[in-house]
Amino acid sequence: MPGISRRLTHCVSDVPEAVVTSRQISKDEETMPASARLVPELVHSYLSQAGEDISALSQTQPILLVFLRHFGCTFCREAVCEIEKIRPNIESLGTHLAFVHLSSEDRAQKFFAPHHFEDVPRFADPDGRLYEAFGLVRAKWHQYLNPRSIGRFFSAWSRGHMVGAPDGDIERMPGVFLIHRAEILKSFRHKLVSDRPDYLSLASPR
Repeated sequence: MPGISRRLTHCVSDVPEAVVTSRQISKDEETMPASARLVPELVHSYLSQAGEDISALSQTQPILLVFLRHFGCTFCREAVCEIEKIRPNIESLGTHLAFVHLSSEDRAQKFFAPHHFEDVPRFADPDGRLYEAFGLVRAKWHQYLNPRSIGRFFSAWSRGHMVGAPDGDIERMPGVFLIHRAEILKSFRHKLVSDRPDYLSLASPR
């Protein structure tokens, strides 16, 4: 299948790079009224592969909801490899993972399997409506073509995160949200396609 079969089955060691801190990430949510921090009503229309919605999943413990770029994107592949490695650290904080992606469930099953994420809830959003509801818009040219993103592309590529065939909306921006009891506690909306969030800081409910 295009963009799936060429994936590396083992993630190579990553070289540490700058990430955005949780202080920068959470500031907007801290200043919002509680009603504005509630997850969009649209989440009830999207069910995971196990039949649960995002709001229900967040009732018992926080979830780190990761909105990915399309599966052929170098930075999507890099993100999934990084999250695979730090998953035990995330779960040690009492937070569980969940993904939103732009492809079909069949392709997602194949994409996530090498990373041992079969048990992690995932939500298919090929039309990008859920992305839009969380404020994740389509990228403008300068969010791709800039010195930082170009440099990050070659760095990720050198560590085995190859480009695959486009699989989903190639212009949709990613993001990460910490959600508990249907309330957004922290968020990170990428400014550049190459931004690398601090997943552990985001995953901490404190």
